[in-house]
Amino acid sequence: MARFDRIKDRILEHRISHASVLEDPSSPQYKALAWLVRDDERHVDLPQIDDEGSNMTGNNVDDEIALFQRYALAVFWFQTTDAEFVEESLGMTAENPRDIAWNNVDGWMTSKGLCLWYGVTCHPHQSYGVKYDGDFHVAMLNLTSNNIHGVLPGELFTAFLKMTVLDLHQNELAGTLGRELANMVELEDLFLNGNAFKGQLPDNIGALRSLQNLNVHDNEFDGPIPVSIGELENLRELGMFNNQFSGRIPLSIGNLKNLIALYLESNQLTGNIPPVIGQCTALEDIRLRNNMLNGPIPTEIGELKELRTLYLDTNKLSGAIPTELGTLYKLDDLQMYENELRGSLPVELAFLSGLTTLYLDANGLTGSLPGEYGEMHALEELIISSNQFTGELPATIRGMKSLKNFRGSDNQFQGKIPVDIGKLLKLEYLMLDSNQLTGVPPVELGELKELKAVHLHDNNLSGEVPEAVCDLRNSFFLNDLQADCEDDIICACCTTCH
Repeated sequence: MARFDRIKDRILEHRISHASVLEDPSSPQYKALAWLVRDDERHVDLPQIDDEGSNMTGNNVDDEIALFQRYALAVFWFQTTDAEFVEESLGMTAENPRDIAWNNVDGWMTSKGLCLWYGVTCHPHQSYGVKYDGDFHVAMLNLTSNNIHGVLPGELFTAFLKMTVLDLHQNELAGTLGRELANMVELEDLFLNGNAFKGQLPDNIGALRSLQNLNVHDNEFDGPIPVSIGELENLRELGMFNNQFSGRIPLSIGNLKNLIALYLESNQLTGNIPPVIGQCTALEDIRLRNNMLNGPIPTEIGELKELRTLYLDTNKLSGAIPTELGTLYKLDDLQMYENELRGSLPVELAFLSGLTTLYLDANGLTGSLPGEYGEMHALEELIISSNQFTGELPATIRGMKSLKNFRGSDNQFQGKIPVDIGKLLKLEYLMLDSNQLTGVPPVELGELKELKAVHLHDNNLSGEVPEAVCDLRNSFFLNDLQADCEDDIICACCTTCH
């Protein structure tokens, strides 16, 4: 027992574990220490210290840290492979031990050095490189999609002070993250996404100043986004979507000058989008969709000149679309549907020559479709249905040479369907139902050989659907053609008559 007690005392002295768990023979910590002392054929031991307790230096320190890490990985093993611990932590019953067995266990709990255990990568050790049969500072722990069940022991955060990558995504891990996480001050990448973690993120997460990628999406986290997250000044990607985070987006987020991707969608966030977001000038991708955000879209977003993707849909945003969005010349995908936006479409959006996707449906937008939008040659999807647009569709629509999907249903568009729409040779979907369109459907629609669906019902159209359009039903891809052919219009080939 002398060796057992000696190692235990050092573990407690360095606060790797709490005393209570090392006194409990049924705990994963006690079992890990017992394995290390009695069953581990590697016989790792503490370096000798003289009677006066002189401080260790050099290799002695490395050896002690290696022992702590071997112990911590053993705790992790027992915590997530022992059916009793897993069932207690997850509230489940493992009917078959294989249900909770790791997919890959190569090297684990053997006499091999921990640097050869599956998923473990050590820092280079002298001339041996990163892979050698030894125990040294762990740089990376990557156990992605390894069918790991249970909770993370605190030892995983207290024993690996030089770890740079912790990747445990797509497992069956649960429980909360303790404040011990802040010990991993050299951590650069943290991937815990695709598990079942819950509770709040530690409020001291800002201590991880080296962090570049923080991905905790697809879990069950709740509570506010910690204010200290603004201290992660090296952060490049923040992925927190598909959780239950609530409250406001903290103003401290404006400190993240290196942030490239901000993924906060599908949570329960409320309040305004903070104008300080305009200070994050490296941002290329913002996704805030499917929350309860309200108030106006901040004009400061126009400062984000690197922005390529902006998803603000499915919130309660109000006011006008800022004209400043027209200065985001790298923008490729703009989606703001299902909000409470008002006012007319800014002409300035026509300056976005690289825009391929524009979703503005289900708002309260008014006015006409600007003729200048015909300059949007790269646009593939224009979705503006369920608004209050009026006026005629502009002939300049012919300039949208890349358009595949045009949905303008449920508005108040008037006049004739422009013959110029026949120039959109890539068009696949044309939805103009529930408007006030008049006249005869233009024969030029028959030029659109890629059409799959055309909805013209609930308008004031008259005459006959041209034979050239019917030919698309017979010889090409058109399989959904709807019109008011029960009363107002003749259509021999419609799939549905209204």
